[in-house]
Order: sequence, then structure tokens, then C-alpha cells
Amino acid sequence: MKKIGFITTNKVLAQSLAAAIKNYPDLGFEPCLLINPDQVLLDAEIQNIEIAVVDMTWSAQEKSHSVFSLCKGLHKVVPCGKIFLLVPQRDPLAKDIAMRAIKCNLADDYVFFDVSLDYLLTKLLAL
Repeated sequence: MKKIGFITTNKVLAQSLAAAIKNYPDLGFEPCLLINPDQVLLDAEIQNIEIAVVDMTWSAQEKSHSVFSLCKGLHKVVPCGKIFLLVPQRDPLAKDIAMRAIKCNLADDYVFFDVSLDYLLTKLLAL
């Protein structure tokens, strides 16, 4: 089972994605909710997550610095883990940050929030 950590302050989003993943047990994913931004790195390390799904709406102020810092921190605590960014489709800054994070090898991939669940799961399987 691959542990997937949903990093967001949106508890409903995290619970919904976790419930959706549990409906597909053959995928081999085990969801973890990491919803406290003050201890997300500690939780990621304790849970030993393999894929971090990062909601980029959680850091409205200083978004670039926050996302880059989080990605760097995740690489330190789970060095073999993959980082997957969920980007608001109407936020050009978030899209730019996601692309820069991938180019700098801070993140592995990203999708927009409006993708289908099947597409999201396929992207996660590919990591």
C-alpha cells in the first residue's frame, strides 16, 4: 500500500479525496490527512507518506515561498517521496509556481482542481 498524504487546510477536500480513494482498494493507496499546516512536516514523517498531494490554495499569502519551503521540507523528511500539486485553475500565480517547482525538481507533477477523479487517480498511479 502506498501512503498518500493530503496536505490541505480544507478538511472536507481531504476527507472527500480519502473516501474516493478508499472506494478503489485495488489501486493500493492508503490515504492520510495532513490538515494542520503547523505540523505537516512532522506528520508526513511520522506517517511515512510516499506521495504528498499538496493543495495550493492553503497558502494565499507569500504563496511562492510557502510552496517552495513546503516542498523542500517534504524532500528532507520523506526523501523518496513524490510531491503532487493540486492547482486552482483560475489562479495563474499558482500555475506558474507549480511549473517552477517542477522545473526546480521540488515537485513531481501537478493537476488542476477541476480534473476528473479518474484522471487524478491515474496521475497518482503514474508517480
